[in-house]
Amino acid sequence: MAISSQMQARLDRIDALISSGYTLERKWGYYPDLKKSSGESVNIFGGLFSLSGPAGFSWIAFFFPWAVCAQIKEWSFFYFVAVFSFFSTALSIWLGTNTNVASFLTCFFYASMYPYLRYLAAMGNVKEYSKAASIVIGMLLWILAIVPSLILAFISAAYF
Repeated sequence: MAISSQMQARLDRIDALISSGYTLERKWGYYPDLKKSSGESVNIFGGLFSLSGPAGFSWIAFFFPWAVCAQIKEWSFFYFVAVFSFFSTALSIWLGTNTNVASFLTCFFYASMYPYLRYLAAMGNVKEYSKAASIVIGMLLWILAIVPSLILAFISAAYF
C-alpha cells in the first residue's frame, strides 16, 4: 500500500528509535508502548504544549480515524469507540448535560497512536485494505460501534 511522504517520515523516525535500542510493542492489546532501552515508557502523546510525541501527529488519523484504522485492520479503534461513546452518553444522561468530548478525545488518542500502529502493522505484514474499501468498511464499523450509545440516548430521551 502506498504511504504518504509525511507518514513515511514518521515511520522512519520510529525505525530510527528502534535501531537505537528502543522497543515498540502492544500493551493491553491496542496501546503501542514505546520503551527506551532502559525499559522506561516514552510518552507518545507529547507534553502539555506539544501536539505529539517522537513520531508526530497524524492529521489524517485525527479527521478520519475510522478509515485509517480500518485500512490497517486496527479493530481496537471500533471497540474503543463503542465503549467510550456508550459511557460518554451515560455520563451525559446522568449529569443532564451534553459532554461531547468523547469523539474529540478518541480522535486525538488515535491520531497520536496511528504512526506507531501503522509501524506495527507494517512489521506484522498486515495486508491493508485499499483506501476506498477502508472508507466503506470503516464507516460501517463506526456506525455499528455507536449504535449502543444511540439506543441509550433514544431510550433516555423517550423516558426521562
